[in-house]
Amino acid sequence: MAGRYVERRSHKRYQVEGVSGNVHYLSDLNIINISLDGAAIETTKRLEVNREYRFKIDYKGTPLCVKGVVVWSQLMHSDKKESGELIPLYRSGVKFIDIMDKKANTLLSFIEENKERTSERRLGGVRCKIASPQGIKVGFPYGYEVKMISLSGMEIETEHSLDPDSLHDMELLLNEEEVMNITGRIVTCAEIASENFTKYSMGVEFVEISDKEMLKHFLDTLEES
Repeated sequence: MAGRYVERRSHKRYQVEGVSGNVHYLSDLNIINISLDGAAIETTKRLEVNREYRFKIDYKGTPLCVKGVVVWSQLMHSDKKESGELIPLYRSGVKFIDIMDKKANTLLSFIEENKERTSERRLGGVRCKIASPQGIKVGFPYGYEVKMISLSGMEIETEHSLDPDSLHDMELLLNEEEVMNITGRIVTCAEIASENFTKYSMGVEFVEISDKEMLKHFLDTLEES
């Protein structure tokens, strides 16, 4: 079948049920203001309150990754495209939770070089407006279900399409207690016909795995069953 995942390596594939995960997809956003404590941002996708997200700032060729928890989120307005499609615009408040010394110095340098002259004073400190928000990205978690898996890759189904050859940080949930962090390369992406909603079948090649022994043990249990 066209678009199906073809295993490139000599590893046996296993059909599975009940195995799922999340794709941390990086999307563009607009920073309203920012400080060492947190930021106010605008996105076209609603961020869930009390959920942790990973932010990536590309600063002078060096990625600065920080984690933040959404403390509030609200719909501001919707823009209508020429096709008639409505694009929502959400504004959210994020509290940073892992700003250590090295990251703090880099973030301060980024703010100082990119801030506007005006700033907003808040109880938690001074929030600075960013003159040019280019290069700021946020990771949105997209859920997926695993259909086939091996030591070198997997075939998944999800409601969100991803571009072939793109790299993504993913969580792989083998069960309630075993969670792996992986970097996956999208090999194939094909639309699955459905009466209710569109789904996509994608082949993923494992580029990096946080615990390959955990995955091997999981596959061994499938071999024995």
